[in-house]
Amino acid sequence: MPTTEEPATHTTGTIEWFDPQRGVGLISSDDGAPPCSVRSGALRACGIDTLATGDRVRFRVREGDGERTATDLTLLPAVQRWENEGGAVRPGDPEA
Repeated sequence: MPTTEEPATHTTGTIEWFDPQRGVGLISSDDGAPPCSVRSGALRACGIDTLATGDRVRFRVREGDGERTATDLTLLPAVQRWENEGGAVRPGDPEA
């Protein structure tokens, strides 16, 4: 019988791609772990409509049946980098 390992703590990553027609995509983890698939059902369960390449997310990884899938996703605010200031600010910050 296949087993599914319960997800550990949250991790963060970047959406490599997401195909809304097929309802599937791929996340690269910031911790260097192998990429993780993301499915539209997991997005809907978290109140997220869709994802775009480059979006930043916080998520848990569920491993089972030889696959790593994302669960419990949160879309993180975009970060803009201002080259002339050498730092990153979030949209809406007073410095932005």
